[in-house]
Amino acid sequence: MFPFSKLPPFDATERKALLLAIIGSLLFLSFLVSISPRNHASSAPIPPKRVPAKPAPAGDSFAIYRIKPEQFYDVDFWNYYYGRYTLHNGKKIHLNLTNSQLESLDGSDRFALKDVYYRDVTGDGEPEAIVWLLHVHCAGSCDGGSNLFYIYTVEDHELKPIWQYETGSYAYGCGLKSITISGRQIVLELFGHCTDQKMEDRGPSKFAVDDSTFILLEFDGRGFRERSSEIIETEPTTVKSFEPGIRIF
Repeated sequence: MFPFSKLPPFDATERKALLLAIIGSLLFLSFLVSISPRNHASSAPIPPKRVPAKPAPAGDSFAIYRIKPEQFYDVDFWNYYYGRYTLHNGKKIHLNLTNSQLESLDGSDRFALKDVYYRDVTGDGEPEAIVWLLHVHCAGSCDGGSNLFYIYTVEDHELKPIWQYETGSYAYGCGLKSITISGRQIVLELFGHCTDQKMEDRGPSKFAVDDSTFILLEFDGRGFRERSSEIIETEPTTVKSFEPGIRIF
């Protein structure tokens, strides 16, 4: 039997009053539920907004090659005598750097140490020193600089040079575009036509040059010898204040 089945029937007024009472009760219960405190322990926390971190600055890709090996501890290439050097006018000077610098007596030639790297380039398992110098010649105006490279090894506790090379200048052709050192090989990329020991190739104007020359050198057990060279045709390029690419693998 249903609840209230034995009660007498309601008239219209009573049914209306009962209906309003039920609706009011439901609304009141809904209000109580909405204002009751929430159980924070069981509710899922709102995750904080994440701001992407800025990428770390790129590290020095050559740092590992600047670590001085033990056999070079006593060598200071910043204050070092690189031997006799012949200037443009034929005069010979002592290329002796002090605090990484040297300037000729008349001020027309300046030398500066650019960097020193250490890597095995002979295949004997021991690192050699790769020294990079910049030489700027000025006669009324400056030539933008040529690049000098020296490679030294250590034999019987003595420093021994196994390679020396000077490029042309950026103003008058055969300036250094890039140097790549990998294993026992060196690849030089120079601006202009630079073959047969010719280290000058004047372009259409000063600091403008056509084409590029690639020179492959390989260590033959005593020094680096040229294995091949190739000229690549390119459009005229302005090379004033150019910074060459250095690659070591």
